[in-house]
Amino acid sequence: MLWLLLLFLTYWIAIEILQKRRLLERYGIKNYGPVLLIRTKKGLKTVENVARVRNFWRAFANLGIPFLFLSMFFMLFLIILADFILLISPPKPSELTSPQAALLIPGLNPFIPLIWGFIGLVIAIVVHELAHAILCRVEGIRVKSLGLILALFPIGAFAEPEEKELMDKNTKRISKIRVFSSGVTSNFFVAFLAFTLFFNSLPLLDPVIAVVDDDGKQIGRILDVNGVKISEDFSSSILIRQWNNITIENSTGKHSMAVFGVWGVKVIGLYREGDKIYPAEIAGIERGMLITKMDGKELRNFSEFREEMSKRRPGDSVVVEVYDVKANDFKTINITLVDNNGRAFMGVYLANFDCLGGLNIFDSRSIVSKLIEAPSQLKNPFGWIFLISMPFSFQGFMGLERFFDDPPYLFWLLNSLYWIAWINFYVALFNCLPAIPLDGGRVFQETISGLLRRFGERGERFSIQISRALSIFIFFSIGMMILIPNIDISTMLDK
Repeated sequence: MLWLLLLFLTYWIAIEILQKRRLLERYGIKNYGPVLLIRTKKGLKTVENVARVRNFWRAFANLGIPFLFLSMFFMLFLIILADFILLISPPKPSELTSPQAALLIPGLNPFIPLIWGFIGLVIAIVVHELAHAILCRVEGIRVKSLGLILALFPIGAFAEPEEKELMDKNTKRISKIRVFSSGVTSNFFVAFLAFTLFFNSLPLLDPVIAVVDDDGKQIGRILDVNGVKISEDFSSSILIRQWNNITIENSTGKHSMAVFGVWGVKVIGLYREGDKIYPAEIAGIERGMLITKMDGKELRNFSEFREEMSKRRPGDSVVVEVYDVKANDFKTINITLVDNNGRAFMGVYLANFDCLGGLNIFDSRSIVSKLIEAPSQLKNPFGWIFLISMPFSFQGFMGLERFFDDPPYLFWLLNSLYWIAWINFYVALFNCLPAIPLDGGRVFQETISGLLRRFGERGERFSIQISRALSIFIFFSIGMMILIPNIDISTMLDK
């Protein structure tokens, strides 16, 4: 990051020197601080040729208008819901609520990888702006130039229409709406196409079941259990509460090991604050043990443990069964949970893997099966919210390649498609917000103006006022979503 910062500062200084010498102006380049707007008339002829199929592009834009309005109401609903949550139960600072997470900038946003995110963002912006340019020509509006936006690296593109012609009263309202909605429509189309290719490519993957260490590093892949090649359902091959012979293959060859057939959540550390000892350690739980049951409920992985803990409150007493791998022995202990930031806490660090008799098992087939099932969530209205948040839990196959028997190019393809789809989808959704200067804001204003056209100029002024008020509300809400989780109100009040 330090080298990147130094490079950026050097670039900015160079821009300022060139600007003072009027070299940027000579080549038609405009700068706003370190941001360069490079205009060109190259490509306008291509846009003109593509726009000749006017009926197709009008039909394409018309098809996208209903999707824009549906997305507009959906996004407005999310904004209002977020405001309600902020007022009732403000979220605490986290990576998800950090200011960086609110920006769709690859590498800066902690959930968007630099390379794949950059590919997706460039495609999203170029497609969006080209669509605006094409629909301008379809509707007879001149496009002055196309351009590239640079800030050390290309961060976007733009089409510069003749604004007077676009906003002229003689330009039909439906023509304006088509132009404004075309960028969103094109992003939705690219997202749909990329999603379709991504989900239909998933069956090409050849996943494996691997043994990993506590840091997730692969130790080897499992070939068979008790002399039988592993089936589709690996769990069904395990003899429960009995010894199993498992064959593992790695770079040094094939190895057999005896593993006791018990599933549980592996303890990889005990929590302490100075000399303060927490309930798990007091009760005798040690690193390497498996938590197999809680109040009689069998636990297989961290997700199941977390779900059970969410049902408990500080001060609750729980009966926990643990398996001591070293002694091959089960213990039943009572633990009284304590408070940790308002949540019930036992005082353990746990592995985020399925654990069999002390072995961390990573089954990459579960990742593929969950991804393949993801589109079925669209049948449920609340499933859309789950899918929208999907990139926060799954950032592609980066680092997972070692858990598949597939060539590298397949993961390049899948990662590219995944992030092209999501970023186009996010760009489209954000631009659907009814807030000027976003496309959704302009479409909203034109629509309200059309509905109030019988009131003449008074109706026009009213539509502008409604649009401005809604824009202020939306951007204020977005600002509060970023600000409130990242300020400590109690500390401010104390001061």
